[in-house]
Amino acid sequence: MRIAIVDPRGDSRPYDHGLGVALVARGHDVVLLTSRFRHGELPPAPGLRVEERFYRLADRLPGRLRRVARGLEHVVDLVALLGPLRRADVVHVMWLPLGPADRLFWRVARRLLRGPVVYTAHNALARDGVGSDRQQVADCRPFACVVVHSAAGEESLRRLGVGAPVVRIPHAALTSYGGVTAIPPDLPTGVPIALFAGLIRPYKGLGDLLDAWPEVRRRVPDAMLHVLGRPLGADADARRAATADGVVADLRYASPGAWAGAMDRADVVVLPYRSIDQSGVLASAIALGRPVVATAVGGFAETLTATGAGLVVPPRDPAALAAAIATVLTDGPLRTRLAAAAAAAARGELSWETSAERHERVYREART
Repeated sequence: MRIAIVDPRGDSRPYDHGLGVALVARGHDVVLLTSRFRHGELPPAPGLRVEERFYRLADRLPGRLRRVARGLEHVVDLVALLGPLRRADVVHVMWLPLGPADRLFWRVARRLLRGPVVYTAHNALARDGVGSDRQQVADCRPFACVVVHSAAGEESLRRLGVGAPVVRIPHAALTSYGGVTAIPPDLPTGVPIALFAGLIRPYKGLGDLLDAWPEVRRRVPDAMLHVLGRPLGADADARRAATADGVVADLRYASPGAWAGAMDRADVVVLPYRSIDQSGVLASAIALGRPVVATAVGGFAETLTATGAGLVVPPRDPAALAAAIATVLTDGPLRTRLAAAAAAAARGELSWETSAERHERVYREART
């Protein structure tokens, strides 16, 4: 099959690369239509054709001007895709960054293209302060099939009455991070490290982790918390992290190399989210064999129970969070078991080979 993956902003390039390369390995002709990646070395993508067709003019501009220009150029770039998309047997859309404009385009495009248009709802559940059930339904409406990453996301979309078929394919482990040059973080040597990574937003629960951290330090006095990510509407949590005792706050968008280096250095990766469907942070931790402590929201408990790669605690419960983190940091055999389980899942149930096989089945069924 000729498969076109569309990710305008490149928000999930490691995911795109993993899926695209695995589909190529299964004999398909795959092109990724995206924008220039501006944040360091990307994971390798052997055999995947990458065409940077979005924001070629806007990305020449600085800061705020670039954001405005991207919004204006986005629709023009979408329309210009119709030619290459008509050659595809299947079109797979990853994100709808401009909301109503994207939905309108894909409703029209679906009638003009020769093959079906599939959509991955990476966030199939509305999160605290981000999105809504109404938006979830509207986002799914233009597409022939919707892929989700968790049973919770699948149940939610079916309950909301999404008309298209909804298929659950677990988020594969982001093993391509193993192919980038890791940049070690500037952290003390010989001390236990807990990592909170990714864009800092209120629903990700960094505030709950900071509430838990004094108790972790009481139990593990030399432990350090590494906070790596750019604040986005969570400035109060970021300010707390920057001044808290035993916390190293690196408040920036992390390049793939910095991300891999931080994961390599971490003794435990902590996901204290208040709401979520599934997370690339969890997929990264599993891929790189890191033990995890996460809250029981969205697909986290589902993934960690199935793989055995981490401990699960209730959301918004700093005491339970502190106890779990301290347990992992002080129990070497437990860390070894969790890390081994993560590595095994990345080679098996959460491998890209398994994911590509499931996507291939979705594509074939969508074409019938």
